Amino acid sequence: MSVSRIVVMCCIAALTAFASIAQARDGGCDGDGYCGSHQRQHFKKFGEKLGLTDAQKAQAKVIFQGNKAVVKPMVANLRTEKKNLRDLMHADTIDEAAIRAETAKIAAIQADLNVDRAKVGAQFRAILTPAQLETLKSLRQKSHKDDATPIVPAE
Repeated sequence: MSVSRIVVMCCIAALTAFASIAQARDGGCDGDGYCGSHQRQHFKKFGEKLGLTDAQKAQAKVIFQGNKAVVKPMVANLRTEKKNLRDLMHADTIDEAAIRAETAKIAAIQADLNVDRAKVGAQFRAILTPAQLETLKSLRQKSHKDDATPIVPAE
């Protein structure tokens, strides 16, 4: 597998974790520029597109707020492990085994975040009507249309 393909795959894995990371925000901004108010505004627009009722919005809030306690420690752990990896990668001597071990830890945390995101997504979809589910599928297809583009390794 080429290095560029590995880098792209790592970037994709990191991006998928961001949705769960966003759920862990307390409303303030972090060092990466993610703000709770931005997330709320995004959800508001999303809710309007789906035509969520007030009851559904309240249910969604309960789902996402309840997940914060699950995601927050995973996100903190992810940040710590990423810092450890950066330190290893910029050390005076290269410890390949340690870099691989740290990368595996990060991958495991990201996998946990992705599983959590899938579970929360299933809980959210459970409160939607069939018409809203169709709208959600359509929105997801539009936002992920570029995912079908094949990854071509650099020559």
